[in-house]
Amino acid sequence: MARKISELYDMQVYTSDGQYIGVTEDFVFDDVEGKLAALVVSTGRRGEKRTIPYDSVKACKDIYIVQV
Repeated sequence: MARKISELYDMQVYTSDGQYIGVTEDFVFDDVEGKLAALVVSTGRRGEKRTIPYDSVKACKDIYIVQV
C-alpha cells in the first residue's frame, strides 16, 4: 500500500519485543534504488537520534515495529 511520506513522521517506533525506541523524525532515501533506506528516530534523550535501516522494519500502520 502506498502512503505519503508526510504521514510517516512522528510515528512511535517499538522493537518487536515491545520496547519503545522513540518517534520518527526523518528518513533517508536511496535515490539510486528509489526507496527508503533508513528511519531517523528521536529517542527523546538529550536530542539523541538513532538511525534504523528500513530493512529492519517489520510492520508500519499506526506505529513502526522494527527488529533491532
